[in-house]
Amino acid sequence: MNKTSNLLFYVKKAKINSVRESLIYLRIIIDSKIAEISTKRTVKPSKWSSAM
Repeated sequence: MNKTSNLLFYVKKAKINSVRESLIYLRIIIDSKIAEISTKRTVKPSKWSSAM
């Protein structure tokens, strides 16, 4: 049986801390089941590029 999987790193812009940085999250998708976890790392949203 084949399983499909996908990893996506993204910034939650709705959660900005006091130094204007956002948390980086990881979304894991395996066979349409989704799990999201925080990487505990931050970045300025203006420095984050979602383009591949």
